[in-house]
Amino acid sequence: MADSGLKLLFDENFSHKQVAFVASESRLAEMQHIHKLGWAGQPDVEWIPRAVDRRFVLVTEDRKEKTRGFTARELKAMSARVLLIGDFFDHLNRWDKAKWLVARIEDLVTVGNGLTPGSVTLVKRFGASEVV
Repeated sequence: MADSGLKLLFDENFSHKQVAFVASESRLAEMQHIHKLGWAGQPDVEWIPRAVDRRFVLVTEDRKEKTRGFTARELKAMSARVLLIGDFFDHLNRWDKAKWLVARIEDLVTVGNGLTPGSVTLVKRFGASEVV
């Protein structure tokens, strides 16, 4: 585990195998996947509050509020810290998603470390970010 105390939780938009690899090789932060926690397949409205209670920063590509189960406003109200990956990610194949995660994990950790409770931030293709 990393010294930073940051805990990133990746949802099903990411391969649990890719997350496990990056977590074991980078050690920049604690990284988990909802699959490993036994939450895969559960509705977001069930696992997201548990993740927030455990102080995870959520990493997701699901920018659609209807499929995510919570609006950005509701996530902020529950003191969630969320990194939304930009829409470029929708168009990447599995291999390119893996390469992006390896290339940008330091950016995700940096932005994640700066999030305060009730923050939702969009992460763009080359690591820049903006508050939502």
